[in-house]
Amino acid sequence: MEYSYFAFVKNDTLQENLDFTFNHIVDLLPLIGSRNYNSLAKSAFRKTVIIHTASIIEALLFYVVAEKFTNKDVAKYYGGWKLKNRKEIYIIDDNHKIVAGEYIKKDSKNAKEKLNLGQIATFLHNKKVLDNDLFQQINFVRNLRNEQHICTQKIVKQHSKKDLEKVFSVAKNVKSFVRELNL
Repeated sequence: MEYSYFAFVKNDTLQENLDFTFNHIVDLLPLIGSRNYNSLAKSAFRKTVIIHTASIIEALLFYVVAEKFTNKDVAKYYGGWKLKNRKEIYIIDDNHKIVAGEYIKKDSKNAKEKLNLGQIATFLHNKKVLDNDLFQQINFVRNLRNEQHICTQKIVKQHSKKDLEKVFSVAKNVKSFVRELNL
């Protein structure tokens, strides 16, 4: 690719995927403004653009995780406590037992590559890489993107021009944030 909108991303494959997705979004934008489509169709195009823009945000944030943290860092963060050598001391009823054992902290088996947008944003926020404002902005986009899961919706969700503008604003903020990190 001759020019990249994401030249600051050092991973060539990721950079190419980001540019490809960005160009796809640019290709979809004229459909949203076209008079050839009704409001429902335009909303569907906006939804597609929101999903793709969220994937760019997710990829940029994943790039931060990949560059700043190891798989071990992520495994420790998402680890949990496991009860080993468990012994039942007393059975109260079918729902209650008194037990004893060793409580041992185990690292998660999930690698960085398995993280979703919510997990990535939360990880970076809790590691003090993302501030509260950008974290909240990302969560707004994440919630909009999650509306793609139509099985639980009670109404047909219409995506507005305002939704799209907000998502673009967040994407711009995330892009600036990642670029300024100089990874």
